[in-house]
Amino acid sequence: MSRIKALSEPYPDEVRAAFDKIMGVGVPPLVLFSTIASSDRAWRKFRGGSLLDGSLLTLRQRELVIDRVCARTGCEYEWGVHVMAFAQAAGLTREEVAGTLEYPLRLEHWKEEEAALLAMIDALHDRAALSDEEFLNIRAHFDDDQVLEILMLAGFYRTVSYIANGLALPLEQNAASFSEYRNEVNACI
Repeated sequence: MSRIKALSEPYPDEVRAAFDKIMGVGVPPLVLFSTIASSDRAWRKFRGGSLLDGSLLTLRQRELVIDRVCARTGCEYEWGVHVMAFAQAAGLTREEVAGTLEYPLRLEHWKEEEAALLAMIDALHDRAALSDEEFLNIRAHFDDDQVLEILMLAGFYRTVSYIANGLALPLEQNAASFSEYRNEVNACI
């Protein structure tokens, strides 16, 4: 049970339309969405994030950022939702998904661009900053607009992690769990 009561049906028309747009018509909203939507102001602010349009990063790049942020913040809820919903479409193998849980990362198991991306997320998580070397490393693979997108995406999903973890949201049905992938991480180490 969430610590803040989720909005329940019947949803206001505007909220129902937003849920249908995000989830698909008639698909129940995620607990995260219905909980945030219990506050009109929070729901408007949350939806303003608008970082999942796919215009600057590939789906694979986006999901690596999200999965790593959620893994590092211990947000099994959102990590599990993204693994369930996007890992296959993003072309992430089961081993790569498990690799997002590793700490420290074994960067040699990733393509150079992906290693730079994941190392950036770790630096931001650990210090909320990038060294000059880390910035040059990410800039070798991404332009200014993409770097800003990565920073905003990482920050947004840290916020999502705060919400999901702070409210102790229950895992979604059929969502991936850390435990089912941690065994693979341990077997590889």
